[in-house]
Amino acid sequence: MLLRAMIKKMEESFPEIKFTVNEKDHLISVPAKHEDVGSVHIQDDFDELTVFVGNFTHWHVGCYEEGLNEQQKSDSIAEDVSEFLSDLFNDKIVMWGGHKKGGGFYLKGEKPNSKSWLGAQHKEWVWSGPRNKGSGLAIMHLC
Repeated sequence: MLLRAMIKKMEESFPEIKFTVNEKDHLISVPAKHEDVGSVHIQDDFDELTVFVGNFTHWHVGCYEEGLNEQQKSDSIAEDVSEFLSDLFNDKIVMWGGHKKGGGFYLKGEKPNSKSWLGAQHKEWVWSGPRNKGSGLAIMHLC
């Protein structure tokens, strides 16, 4: 049910984005805009979606609101992922690090709060490619 809700939301929200669906593996893939950034993969884990953010990190998205039926929960999760993807595709999400050494992402315009980010010598990327370091930004997720 989650995969279907996410496919529908992708078609509605991002008609210009070419994505593929692997029904067998319950996976939606969005090809990289820049090779250094990598692709986005959205995995249906049946009770949540895991969003693999390029070559950097991943994010688990679930809905634990009581009183919602399964369809409402699926729609809520798909909406949350869609909002994140909108920010990502519009270069509002900055990524750093990598899967092998840890990394994360943060929203432009907010101040970082992670010791690993603050002490790291790292490059940063947005969806369209490498980014020059700018003003303070806030970590949304670390892995």
